[in-house]
Amino acid sequence: MKPRFLPLLVLALPLSACPKNPEPGPSADPAQTAPLPDDGTPPADSAPPLGDEPSDRPQLTAQECEAKGGQVVGDIGDGAIHRPDYRCADSGQAPVGDIVQRPSDDGPVAVEGSVCCPPAS
Repeated sequence: MKPRFLPLLVLALPLSACPKNPEPGPSADPAQTAPLPDDGTPPADSAPPLGDEPSDRPQLTAQECEAKGGQVVGDIGDGAIHRPDYRCADSGQAPVGDIVQRPSDDGPVAVEGSVCCPPAS
């Protein structure tokens, strides 16, 4: 065998070791891949998307919240503060307002949102 065919042989050997027909993997759970009903509505057991429901909390600036003795709590990115059943960690109470940024305000803007939590008792 000539040395110039050796690299070709080295490359062909691993390819011959690969199986021709891969074994099928586990089948997908039909409940997770079920299509939506014909009207396009999601199944009843799925949670509604966060941020679609308007909040019934009053809107406050961060300064207004702190002036009332409250604490501004930002969302960590999971949308938890926007849920109706959210309770502030320090007080255990529901937030007293949603933090908004007024056009005249200077300072950082919380992209994920913030709420005003009442002071701990």
